[in-house]
Amino acid sequence: MRNLRLDVVTVCVATLAIWGCGKEQSSPGASEKVAPSAKKVAEEKVAPYAYPAPVKGHYKEINIGEFDLVDGIAYPAAGGAGTVVYVTDKPIASPIIAGSACPMTQARVLAELRNAKYLEVTLNHGTSKYFAAGTYFGGSSREQEVGGRYWSSRMKEDPERAIGSVLHKRQGSFDFDLPLSSPKVKEVSEGDRTQGNRYDVTAPKPTEQAVTAAYKAMHDAALKKNLKGLLAAQGFDAKQIAAIRGLEGIDSDFIVYADRFLVPSAPDEVSVKPGTGYVRTEGTNSKGQKFANFYHFAPCGDRLVLVSIAENPQ
Repeated sequence: MRNLRLDVVTVCVATLAIWGCGKEQSSPGASEKVAPSAKKVAEEKVAPYAYPAPVKGHYKEINIGEFDLVDGIAYPAAGGAGTVVYVTDKPIASPIIAGSACPMTQARVLAELRNAKYLEVTLNHGTSKYFAAGTYFGGSSREQEVGGRYWSSRMKEDPERAIGSVLHKRQGSFDFDLPLSSPKVKEVSEGDRTQGNRYDVTAPKPTEQAVTAAYKAMHDAALKKNLKGLLAAQGFDAKQIAAIRGLEGIDSDFIVYADRFLVPSAPDEVSVKPGTGYVRTEGTNSKGQKFANFYHFAPCGDRLVLVSIAENPQ
């Protein structure tokens, strides 16, 4: 009889243990606690990227506005006609792009993505005959002067760095200390572009298929709000992409930039010339506003990169 009671107790304890485990596994809220952690995707953290400003100055112009200058790029002008100094009011990761094959092209890509205001001066042994100022979007915002009447400049003779200053008598000045880049391909400056020479006519003519593919890669990344993918499509390498994504304010700038790509995605027209290609497309942005835009591409190494967007509200 005593043995029977022990067996019953043993069975009861085992049974309670099973029930207890069952209750613990199915306790209220347990499944809810497990499911989110199982489904949660770890967010990719981007390290901030900051560096001492290589450009310092201030500029004010009625069409462009008033702004400080903080970053830039410098490289030998085509044909040995001096040094092009291009400066911006937003960081463009100059330390990481200065040594690239096409630093000016990459600088322009980033300045347009950020809708940065810029100045450009071509210096030649202390003299300067060309001065331009502008921004990439937002109405009539480009000014250029030829002749050197309203500004003066100086630059230290140095084979590795561009160090100097520019003073505009009416609108402002800036100092710069930039590495002197050595482009591996012919670069087209903003000065060339504002004077109508928008591309390098000596470069090969891209195929329509290549231009379409470049546009589609940019368009898809923009609509997915994928800055990393968009920068990769523009030919930036992994190290450059990590730095650019760490720039302060770049994410909010990208959201605005991405909205310049329209729906539907298929281009209405593709045209190619030596050194350039463009896509024309009509559609709407995320706000339902209609546009007929032109997307201009230029070579940068073995890539075709988007160097300008011409927006045409309908």
